[in-house]
Amino acid sequence: MNRDSAAQVYLVACDRYVPLAIKEGVQAASEALGISLNGLRDAVLHVDCRWVHPRYAPSAYVHTDLIRGLAGTLPAGTLTIGARSRVRFPTRYSFRQAGYAQVATALNARLTQFDEVATGTVELSQPTTMQPKIELPVPWLQAAFTISIPKLTSSTLVPFAGAMRHFQNLLPAQLQTENHHLLPKKMVDLLSAVSPNLIVVDAIQALHKGGELSGEPVDLGVLIVGTDAVAVDMICAVALGLEPEQVNFIREASARGIGPKNLDAVSVLGDLSLGELQARAQRVKLLDPNPAKYPLPEQIKVVRSAKARNSGVSGDLTDALLMLERAGVSLNGSRETAIIIGAVSEIPRGKSDYATIIFLDDTSRGEYSGYSRVVRLRGRNIPLSQLFHEVPYAMKVTNVRAELSAGFLFDKWKAGLAKTWRRGIA
Repeated sequence: MNRDSAAQVYLVACDRYVPLAIKEGVQAASEALGISLNGLRDAVLHVDCRWVHPRYAPSAYVHTDLIRGLAGTLPAGTLTIGARSRVRFPTRYSFRQAGYAQVATALNARLTQFDEVATGTVELSQPTTMQPKIELPVPWLQAAFTISIPKLTSSTLVPFAGAMRHFQNLLPAQLQTENHHLLPKKMVDLLSAVSPNLIVVDAIQALHKGGELSGEPVDLGVLIVGTDAVAVDMICAVALGLEPEQVNFIREASARGIGPKNLDAVSVLGDLSLGELQARAQRVKLLDPNPAKYPLPEQIKVVRSAKARNSGVSGDLTDALLMLERAGVSLNGSRETAIIIGAVSEIPRGKSDYATIIFLDDTSRGEYSGYSRVVRLRGRNIPLSQLFHEVPYAMKVTNVRAELSAGFLFDKWKAGLAKTWRRGIA
């Protein structure tokens, strides 16, 4: 969208997940925005389902009744409910935990794991951090009508996760982790290739006080509906109490002439005014994403380079620590541990016989002594799933991998088998 074009965002007041109210609200929004929901066609609902676990990530997905309500706005036709969980978290496991299989059956819809399907090549327009040609899921590319359904949440990687962040979940695992520390720029790079017909942000219950997996629900009672991802994210920023012009990925889009120039260029329609949305934003609490400032027991130290970005391993480490805290896992019994992120000038000396030092990402280095155990998680962009498994295990506070059910491992195996089979017939 050109920076001089008008942008409209519709706010649907909806205090609870009631399918009929959601259906009627989204129909009113679509009509006001000039989007036709009529006509028989193949449609894809791209839902936010980052990872679902009853203890560690109980809220990081779109509510099933929102899916029912949105499906009700579409005429009878082939309907696909698709998603991709965060890297190394099998989507089929998240689907089962979220109850999506039952919803798909009730709606006579296909349930599709985007991490297991074939991909097609699309070109980006002047990318800064990604390759000019990328792969996206074929069901998304071939659909006649697409609805993107992000869950509005605070984030430890970027100021918040909304429409633009949700698009990243369409990328294959390798592209998601590649240059992850440059996530704000990647989010803008992808805009030229991903243009859903409609964006419906789930902010009936947004997530705050944490990261994209660890956040806790906060009642905002609104659906944020639009077609321009930048405009939608500007209103999402307001819903979380942020100034849109201060959000790094919105500034990046504006600098490239993508989307509205500022909030004044966005017309807010619907049930709520911008002032009413700002009033609701006072319920939101956002946390500092810097893991070096996380309240840890005295035997645990996080030493982070000043050059380390929140959008890389730093932010994911904070999210992992918050997931443990939310699950009731105490860090008080941890062995003495130093976690090093990036090239640091000084590392505290280990003092006990079982002192452990953990180096995160390939840029981590520094002089150290007094540690009996050295753990290196290699790679410039370590997935959150690996941090979540390996860091608490090295600290001797819990073994997440052993705690996950056999179903998780079985789903991970099935996902790998599906991808291997697909490559074999390609």
